[in-house]
Amino acid sequence: MLSRILLLTATAFLTGCAIRPLPENVSGVSTPVIVKQVRCETRQAVKDLALGWLTADENQENGRVDPRARAIGFEFLREQRPIQQFEPKLFQGHVRNVVETFFDTGVAYTFDLEMTEENNFNTEINLLKPFTTSNLTVGVKARADRSRKNERIFTLTDTFSGLLKLPNDYCSGASIGRSYSHLVPPNYIYPITGNIGVKNFMIDFINMTIFDKLGGPKDKPEGPPTLVDALEFQTVVSGSVAPKIVFTQVTPGLQVADASLTGEAIRTDLHKITMGLAVAGPGVRTIGQLRAFPYLSLISTHPTTHAEARAAEAVNQALTLKLFRTNVVITP
Repeated sequence: MLSRILLLTATAFLTGCAIRPLPENVSGVSTPVIVKQVRCETRQAVKDLALGWLTADENQENGRVDPRARAIGFEFLREQRPIQQFEPKLFQGHVRNVVETFFDTGVAYTFDLEMTEENNFNTEINLLKPFTTSNLTVGVKARADRSRKNERIFTLTDTFSGLLKLPNDYCSGASIGRSYSHLVPPNYIYPITGNIGVKNFMIDFINMTIFDKLGGPKDKPEGPPTLVDALEFQTVVSGSVAPKIVFTQVTPGLQVADASLTGEAIRTDLHKITMGLAVAGPGVRTIGQLRAFPYLSLISTHPTTHAEARAAEAVNQALTLKLFRTNVVITP
């Protein structure tokens, strides 16, 4: 009976072991799918921000978007035009400068996926001494601890324009013959397999590039605008089992009083994504024109004191934050 219990317990733990720990062991989502989901989230964010800005009512009212550009934006939003045809030359004037500045923005993703698996077994057998007047026991213990670790590191690069040109079925199961969408909601248990908040990262990058004169990296601040986020997610899954058998003494002599096995399995997944955005190509040449556009001062008053100027600046910043507000309402 004891051997059966030990065997069943060990089997339950062994089936959860992996010689090479990978994300799918716990989440069911493989590395290629994780990459695809992050790229698809980035692609969707580019579409939402570009079309939301073009079709927003206040942008036309304040002269930031002309009627023709807004109409083109609605054509893409309603899928009357394939998003793969979106490009700066469709527009003119200020709208073209905006689109051209960010159209070839570079995107880099560095994935650092670290998975550690531990399986620990502790066995204890207590032997009863052959003297009936004694309660002393002799204990025999054994321990077997195992640990495996795998770290997978790689980097991918994209551009906003390249993401828009991806085929529509890239982010759907049609590309792999399954009914599946790579546009997924947040996963608070295993974050790397869900939405990681790329859109807000892009909004900050765009606003800081235009309104806060975002510069290059620390080693070259005079370079093109660059922004990097380093995300870190950790998920720990653990479980234990401790079966024990107690024997009743029926014969004199040395015998087993009780026996137990403690099994513990711990899986620790530490995942890091370092994501960077940088203005590149023709966008570097149009930044100056973009930053000089009149929407940098959206209030008509002329402050006369330092306090009034600070208050006016705060109001102006609040107004400019609406510049790239996403608009997903489709007008019939």
